[in-house]
Amino acid sequence: MRSKGLGKVSSKGLSHVYKIVLMKRVAYSFASGLSQNYISIYITKLGASIVQLGSLNTISSLISSFLALPLGWLADYYSLKKIYLSSLALTLLTPLIYFLARDWRITVIPILISHIEMWSISLLETIIIAETLPNRRRATGFGLLYMLSGLASIVSPTIAGLILSYLGGLNVRSIKILFFIQFLLILCTYTWVVLGLRKETIHSLDIKLVRDPINELRLVLRNSKIRGWLIVESLGGFIFGAVNPFIMVYAAEIKGADALILGLMGSISNLTYMFSSFPIGRLADIIGRRKTIALFRPFLYASMLLLILAPNKNYLLLVAALRGIAWGAMSAWSSLRMELVESSFRGIWSGIIGMLRGLARAPASLIGGLLWTLVSPSAPFVMLVVVDSIVRLPLVLSMPETLNENEKR
Repeated sequence: MRSKGLGKVSSKGLSHVYKIVLMKRVAYSFASGLSQNYISIYITKLGASIVQLGSLNTISSLISSFLALPLGWLADYYSLKKIYLSSLALTLLTPLIYFLARDWRITVIPILISHIEMWSISLLETIIIAETLPNRRRATGFGLLYMLSGLASIVSPTIAGLILSYLGGLNVRSIKILFFIQFLLILCTYTWVVLGLRKETIHSLDIKLVRDPINELRLVLRNSKIRGWLIVESLGGFIFGAVNPFIMVYAAEIKGADALILGLMGSISNLTYMFSSFPIGRLADIIGRRKTIALFRPFLYASMLLLILAPNKNYLLLVAALRGIAWGAMSAWSSLRMELVESSFRGIWSGIIGMLRGLARAPASLIGGLLWTLVSPSAPFVMLVVVDSIVRLPLVLSMPETLNENEKR
């Protein structure tokens, strides 16, 4: 099926590509950390209601989800380098349009682009890393990548909070300046990545060798465990899509967090995420992916419940710390997800996951907004804990352990 690919590139070439991906993650983590805690607040200050904020994410997720499958298929059978650089180019538009926006309706464009870049770049980089690292080192490698990229994002939310406090607090004009700074940083990083990869052949395939994509789908989906994992991914897309747009809004409007507290939340979350990613990844390479996921999942539930029950805004810093530790287990999730299928199917497999998560996420933000408005602002967070603990986690634990016994250390 494959004529040339990551596995055929010299170790020197692989090392160079991995370093570029790593440094890109570092730079992008810092840039995105400047504004990520304030996007929902910014959109509401442009005039959007909570339900309208949810509808923006719904529309964007629905449109972007249909691009996931063809992108994954192209990643298996075409130029991964070209697709990767094209996806990175889109990231330039997100902060620029936010900066120029004068009405909340126009923010549907950067939200749509954010949905596309969120799964597309993650998909492509995950394929690169999965094919670069051996099984017994894969979770450790993911953990190292997450740890080092998290290092840059530790300070940026606090810097953003200080900038906003200096400029006058949570107002439209001040947040616009953050978006402009983010745009300049991403522009410089993108230029560096393009120059760094100009002579690299990350993935080059003969189009004549492409098989029927429908048949490829059948081959991937014939395993019942694979279908079970797709339920995990779909539900994940839904519950996190219903919660993520409202976490910072809840912290600000319900718990009274100011710009500095919101910035510290981002920094603390990134700090605990960074320091936990590598050891958790290493642990997943020793005891297995499933056990590691089960061991650290309660940190997510504790963070959501404490967010609801926090007696004052200072407890939100502990919420952020618990959430960061929970995300530190993403190295185990990423490894298990990629190892459930053969290497030659990882592109289309990731595309299927991206499409299903996008479709599930499409109505999620709107439903989350309706739960907030009609039931309680805390309702989306309660839903996440219930669905994840009762349905998703048991399904994950029913998956086969993909860490080979003879590769445990």
